[in-house]
Amino acid sequence: MSSDEPVGHLRSFSGFAGWLIGGLAVAWIAFHIVTAGVGMLPNYQQRAVHLGGALFFVFLLYQGSPRFPKLQLLLVDLPCACACLVLLGYVFVNYDAIVMTNWFINEAVEKVFGVTLFILLLEAVRRTLGWLFVGLILSFCVYAYFGPYFPGPLGHRGLSLDRMIYVFYMGSNGILGTLMGISATVVALFLILGALLNTSGAGDTFIRIAMRLGGRMRGGSGMVAVIGSAFMGMINGSTVANVASTGVLTIPLMRRLGFNRNLAGSVEAVASTGGQIMPPIMGPGAFLMAELLGIGYLDVAKAALVPSLMFFTALLLGVYLMARRYNLEALPTELIPTRREAYNLWAMTNLLVPIAVLLFFILQRYTIQLAVFWSIMSLLAMMITSALFWRSPLETNFSDPAKAKTDFDTREDIPPRKERDNAPFVRLAGVTKSTYRGLYQAAVSVVYIAMIIAAAQIMVSVINLTGLAVTFSQIILSVGGHYVILSLILTMLLAIILGMGMPTPAAYAVGAAVLAPPLLELGFDRLPAHLFLYFFASASAITPPVAAGIFAAIAISGGSFLGTARYALTLACSLFLMPFLFILNPELTLAGNPIDVLIAVLTAFVGIAFLSVAAVGHLWGSMSLLSRLLVGIGAIVMAVPGLLTNIIGITVITAGLAAHRFGPSGKRRVQKCGATGDRGSKSL
Repeated sequence: MSSDEPVGHLRSFSGFAGWLIGGLAVAWIAFHIVTAGVGMLPNYQQRAVHLGGALFFVFLLYQGSPRFPKLQLLLVDLPCACACLVLLGYVFVNYDAIVMTNWFINEAVEKVFGVTLFILLLEAVRRTLGWLFVGLILSFCVYAYFGPYFPGPLGHRGLSLDRMIYVFYMGSNGILGTLMGISATVVALFLILGALLNTSGAGDTFIRIAMRLGGRMRGGSGMVAVIGSAFMGMINGSTVANVASTGVLTIPLMRRLGFNRNLAGSVEAVASTGGQIMPPIMGPGAFLMAELLGIGYLDVAKAALVPSLMFFTALLLGVYLMARRYNLEALPTELIPTRREAYNLWAMTNLLVPIAVLLFFILQRYTIQLAVFWSIMSLLAMMITSALFWRSPLETNFSDPAKAKTDFDTREDIPPRKERDNAPFVRLAGVTKSTYRGLYQAAVSVVYIAMIIAAAQIMVSVINLTGLAVTFSQIILSVGGHYVILSLILTMLLAIILGMGMPTPAAYAVGAAVLAPPLLELGFDRLPAHLFLYFFASASAITPPVAAGIFAAIAISGGSFLGTARYALTLACSLFLMPFLFILNPELTLAGNPIDVLIAVLTAFVGIAFLSVAAVGHLWGSMSLLSRLLVGIGAIVMAVPGLLTNIIGITVITAGLAAHRFGPSGKRRVQKCGATGDRGSKSL
C-alpha cells in the first residue's frame, strides 16, 4: 500500500461485495484521472467529489471497532458512508448558489448538515489517523471559539458557532478550501502515478540500477538503499510510503550483508526522507509550494537542486564511512546485476517514458494535472506494450545471493510453441489485473492522505481566521529580536513540531500558513523561506519523538526506536544544516552571479562532506571527541559562503584532521570490533 502509514486494520471484502467496492474505488480514482485530462470541474464540485469519496471509503474500509464487525458495517458504517455522499453531494448540486452568497442559502438544513459532516469527519480522522489528530482539530476549534478568553497575544475576538459552521461547511476557507483543492487536483494524481509505477515493476528496476551503480562500493547494500529510495521517494512524496515500498527489498538485503538492524533501518528512513527534496519531481509537496507561491515548478526544482545533491552526497559518504567503521563489505558479485539486467531496454523504457513525458509537459509549461495525466497514460501504454511484446524477467530475491540471478529471456527457457503463442494474451490479462490492483492501492492511498489534508485544512483555516499566523510572527520576532539565527532555530523547531506525524505536503502546508509570514517579515526571500519550511517538514518524519519514518523502518528491520533514530540523526545531520545555509545565502539556490554561485556551492559541498565525517566519527580509524568537534565546527563554518569563513573553516578542519592523524587515535587504523563483518555488525 502506498500510503503514509502502514494500515493493519483495513477490511477485506470478497465475492460480489469485494468486486463492487473495488469497482467503486477504481471508478473514483478514474474520476481524478479523467478530469485531469479533459478539464477539472469547478473548484467546490471537484473537491466535493474528492472528499466525499474519501469519507465514503473510510467508513467502508476502516473498522471503527473490532467488536461485532459485520453488525457494525451494516448498522453504522454503511449509513455513515452514504450520509457523507449526501452531505458533500448537497454542496456539489448547489455549487452555483453557494459561491454567489456569503452566508447560508437554507440555514436550518445547512447547519444540521455542517454539524453532521464535522462529526463524521472527526470519526473518519479517528479511524485513519488516531485520537491525536482528533485532539488537534478540537483544540484548534476550541481556540477559535474561546479566543476572547486567551491571555496576551494569543487572544482574539473569537468566532461564533454559526460562523464556524458556515465557514467549515460552505466557506472558501473551510473544509473545501485551498488545501483540499490541491489534494484533489495534484496530490491525488501523484499518488495514483506512484501506485501504478509500483505495480508496473518500477521499484524493482530502480533497485537493479542502484545495485549496479553502488553495489561494488564498501557498504554496497546501503548504497543501493540510498540510490533506490532517492529514485522512488521523489515520485511518491511520502517518507513512510517510500520506506514501506522500497524498504521491504533494501532492509533485508542490508541485514544479510552485515548491517545491524538499527543501521539498516536508519539508512532506509533517511534516504526515503531525502527523496522528497530531490528534483526533478520532488513529490507532490513541491507542486504544492509552486501553487502557494504562484511560481513555476521549475523554479522550485532549480532552487532545491544544489541542497538535495549536497544532502545525498553527505548521506552516501556517511554510509560509506559507516561501512569502513564496521568493516561492511560490498555486494557479492552474484548479487550485482549484469549491465543487460540492470539496463534492460524494455524495463528502462517502461520506467523512463512516463517520467520523461511528465517532465516534457512540465517544461512546456502545461498544467501539472495535464502533465501527470499524460504520464499515467504513457505508463499504461508501456505496460500493455511490454505485456504484448516482452517476456518479463523473473523476480530477483535480493535478500538471498543463492537465488539472485534473474533469467532475462534466455533461449533455453522459451516455452513450447502453443504456450508461447498464448503468452502475450496471458500477460495482457496479468497487466489488467496489476493495473486494477494499482488503482485500488491508489484509492487506499488517496483516502488516507485526504484525511490528513482534511485535518490540516481545518487547522490552517483556524490559523487564517483567528490571526494565529500573525501571533506566531510576533512571538518569533520578539524572541529572536535582533538575532536572526535564533529566530531561524525557533522557526525550525516549530516547523518540525507542526509536521510530526503528517506527510510532507500537509506538514509543509501547515508550516507555511503559520511560519512563512515571520520569515518574510525578517526580510528573507519568498522561495528560500518556503524551501526552508519544506525541508524541515520533510525532516519531521525522522525526528523524535513521533518520527513516523523511523517507526515504518523498524517495522521491517526489527530494530529499536532509539537506536535507529540515533543513527538516522547522525546520517541526516546535513539535512538540519542546509536550510540555514540556503536561506542565509540564496546563491545555494542558484540565484545570483554565476561565479559567486560556483564558489558558494563548492565550499558548501566541502563543508557538508566534512560534517558527515565528524558526525560518523571515522576517518583512518576512530576519531577522538576533540578531532570530531574541530572538524564539525570547521565544516559548519566552511559551509557558509564567504572568503573569511572559508579560510577559518579550512584552518579548523585541518587542525582537527591533524589532531586525529597524529594523535593517539590516529594510530588505530582499524577498529578492533570491526575486524570481521559479524563482529562489526554486533558492535552497532
